[in-house]
Amino acid sequence: MGMPTEFLTPEQIAAEYGWVENLVSPPDWHPHAALPWGRITDDTEQALVLAEVYLRDGQMRAETVAQAMLDWAAAQSEHLALYLGPSTRRALEALRAGESPRQSGRQGKTNGAAMRIAPVGIVNAGNLEGTLQDTVEACLPTHGTTLAISGAAAVACAIAEAMRDDASLDAVLQAGMGGATRGRQHGAWAWTPPLEQRIALAVRLVREAENEAEALQALYNYVGVDMLVTESIPTAFGLAALAEGDPMRAVRYAANIGGDTDTIGAIAGAICGALRGIGAVDRAMLAEVERVNGLDLAAVAHGLVSISKS
Repeated sequence: MGMPTEFLTPEQIAAEYGWVENLVSPPDWHPHAALPWGRITDDTEQALVLAEVYLRDGQMRAETVAQAMLDWAAAQSEHLALYLGPSTRRALEALRAGESPRQSGRQGKTNGAAMRIAPVGIVNAGNLEGTLQDTVEACLPTHGTTLAISGAAAVACAIAEAMRDDASLDAVLQAGMGGATRGRQHGAWAWTPPLEQRIALAVRLVREAENEAEALQALYNYVGVDMLVTESIPTAFGLAALAEGDPMRAVRYAANIGGDTDTIGAIAGAICGALRGIGAVDRAMLAEVERVNGLDLAAVAHGLVSISKS
């Protein structure tokens, strides 16, 4: 849903669409104009890469993640250049040159690891220790910095908590902040404000706002919507809070907030989807996404749950 609005400001989105409520096509002048209605981007594609690592090997290791990422990039069409992020692009080049998967991501500082990390939280449902361990392995080949691992761990731990039968939204948000804190202990050091504090700020801004429009504007103004870990990931948590855990509300907010809309939507939707389950997802829209992209997401979901370590 966020693919057509990525890179746009809220004002541009409003001028083009009014309010994005369903799947729409990119404008003719958009960098994604060549992509069809309902096309997924690298967020979902890379999440499926990690899912396939689990489904094939039953575990997450940096070496297998690196090879799976290389295979994914090699199999892509010319559209890959439209949405591949800078950290992943640089890391793939290093891997092709023979660098170790445990070193190739030492410059990765963007949100590319967090956007794909959902399978780690699903497989490690309710198991935060396992979540953290697998998150580090999944991050190292492309996003092996304290900053990027902190962001990915925040998302993965939130999802792992959300997969618990008795999970609450507040517990999910707290697990995300705990994951951010612990994730920062791993990887090559990089400058960052404490991400858990940025998440707390985003949630506070949402809860202090008088209405949805004010909350979205506050997140845009004071947290941000760029691909930076310290902007897009806290904003995604803020949208999860604003949506009260409803995945369809969360992804609609993301599609309209501007900036890195597809990644913000992928993260907020993953957190809320894990909390509420498939019953909260628009089945017609899901079916259309599966049709356009040739996917069977139910099979992937059942496979991940079947190997859950919890």
